[in-house]
Amino acid sequence: MINVFIFNPLGLENGRGGEISAIELASGLKKFYNITLMDTNILIGKRLLSQKVIQKKLKEVKRDKQMKFAIFKILNKTFTFPYPWEIPKLSREIKKSDIVYTSSFTIKFDLLLIFLSLIHRRTKFIIGFRKPLFSEKLFSFYNLKFRISILLFSLLKKRFYFHTISYHAKKFLETFFEKEKVIHIVHGVELERFLEKGTENRREDVLSFIYVGYLDDTHKGVGVLLDGIEEFIGEHKDLSLFFEFCGAGPLEHRLTELQEKFPNLVKYQGYINNDRISDYYKRNDVFLFTSRREPFGRVIVEALASNLLIICTKTFGSMEILKGKKFAFFLSELKSDIIKEKIFSLYKLWQEKNEYFKSLQESAKIYALDNYAYSKELEMFKELIHKLKFNN
Repeated sequence: MINVFIFNPLGLENGRGGEISAIELASGLKKFYNITLMDTNILIGKRLLSQKVIQKKLKEVKRDKQMKFAIFKILNKTFTFPYPWEIPKLSREIKKSDIVYTSSFTIKFDLLLIFLSLIHRRTKFIIGFRKPLFSEKLFSFYNLKFRISILLFSLLKKRFYFHTISYHAKKFLETFFEKEKVIHIVHGVELERFLEKGTENRREDVLSFIYVGYLDDTHKGVGVLLDGIEEFIGEHKDLSLFFEFCGAGPLEHRLTELQEKFPNLVKYQGYINNDRISDYYKRNDVFLFTSRREPFGRVIVEALASNLLIICTKTFGSMEILKGKKFAFFLSELKSDIIKEKIFSLYKLWQEKNEYFKSLQESAKIYALDNYAYSKELEMFKELIHKLKFNN
């Protein structure tokens, strides 16, 4: 049987999209291959997944011991370096494997992968590029980091293949690598629990909005979103609306203050475990997505599967999923006044054309199931692994 080693550069306890995807991929492929999953001790915030929840999600997948990194914080920046004795442990796992799947993480980690690929020449590596590949700031360190990593991989690319979750990233990487080396695979989501129970928990007399995700402004635009909601409520206290937030991050305090100011209109639920989040989606009507950059947007698919309409910024991910869809309402810019206008237009649509509003919700669910079910991603990964093992 083919041995597949999945390495997640961050600790699974982070519980974000990348970690959930690694867990789902490992447990899905376990039925067909020998799977080993390794992560690290690197946390970038609160522990959002417990050991018990992680093991429940992994089922019978072997989670190897974590690779330990030394972690330093200097001037609000975090620096990580693998302990020297941890590198042989990683090397042994790679040596036993036919296929290694991991994500581009840091320049020094990418260098380590390149070094190990020279030692273990029979192993093939799939490098996932799951993040946006550029920032709006032309000369940002974010841009430089990815350019250097791409350059390094292009120097020794024989055993490397590159996985993207967006067509835009695929097109970008094809300027540096052969087209057959860059593979787009649909980012699937386990939708079954989002499809159950329908919309029975929704209130008919209130239009409910929900945000799910990390609570920061730099990446997720939550500061602007909260400004828009606060201004909107101040101007339209008579409207039947409700705003619900699920997540954790540096803007928790701001959200708590907004809840205290409008206790009947805003509810902050804190971080909700991925196993329970579907219940929160299903009792709302509209999903709020205000990311400044995003290569895909897992939460968008979860919201669609839960019959939600989407108000969203124009990111590569949201455009790829939602462009041209009537159940998606794009913000021309991430500004509080534009957010207010969009919320009000959805409210008018809900009040004046309620049956049409509900038909859009139903079409959102059908679209998610037809295009982004996890079974589709799993089949594409199986085809790729088979191709790398037997056709090369």
